[in-house]
Amino acid sequence: MTEVPNIRQALLTGKHRLANLGDQATHECLILLQNVTQKTKVKLLAFDEELLEVEQYQRFIQLLERRAAGEPSAYIIEEKEFWSLPLKVTADVLIPRSDTELLVETALAVLANKQQANILDLGTGSGCIALALASELPQAQITACDRSPACLNIAQQNAKNLGLENISWHESDWFSALSVKPYDLIVSNPPYIAADDPDLASNVAEYEPTYALIAQDQGLADLNKIIQQAGDYLLEAGHLILEHGWQQAGQVQNALRQQGFSAIETRADLQGHERVSMAQYSSHVR
Repeated sequence: MTEVPNIRQALLTGKHRLANLGDQATHECLILLQNVTQKTKVKLLAFDEELLEVEQYQRFIQLLERRAAGEPSAYIIEEKEFWSLPLKVTADVLIPRSDTELLVETALAVLANKQQANILDLGTGSGCIALALASELPQAQITACDRSPACLNIAQQNAKNLGLENISWHESDWFSALSVKPYDLIVSNPPYIAADDPDLASNVAEYEPTYALIAQDQGLADLNKIIQQAGDYLLEAGHLILEHGWQQAGQVQNALRQQGFSAIETRADLQGHERVSMAQYSSHVR
């Protein structure tokens, strides 16, 4: 009979296998073991002397090897939490980052007194931004678009799983397939990494969709395209909120200014990096 370890022993095995992840090793092991056992993190740690089933341990080792090879845990378990929402993710979509929650926070602050806003989410990917806003603003009408049918399929699955119905989904390369409609707010987390960026982690480049990460013109091409066209789709005094690279704030601010935006503000993420810029549109300035 195959001898199987208890939860504590399995976590120690996993931590040793993922030692290259440093302080994140235990966290990553817990994510994989939660998926295998369908137990919460609290239960795993509270009852760590409980023996695993043979099939569970074998499955854990299989997932552990995939993680050790560099595959992100979100793709391994096909789930990532964003804004406290469990989202399905596959290799077709970018893995939602906690830094992007700053964009959601900024949008909610802008719309604090406008609960029935019309919102456009460009390049929705997994749908994380649109879904977070929909969960907080049930009276809002949200349009979410992406050029990838595979992304839209995942996003719509997430909306169905979460029971969020105030979003319409559209296949569109930025604004290309959208009719001109005045929005109170446009949000986007577009590709903003330069192809030769030395900070682009090898496992990110290998596993995540490059079209959702890399942009031409040193990462600014898609940001500039959105800024140049956004005024045609915004109400007077409407807002545009963009996530961008931590060294791109000045260039994004200049581009916004050139297109007639005012009240330009940039906010820093949890690491203190300038990550999200917002601005207000005025047709009189343009």
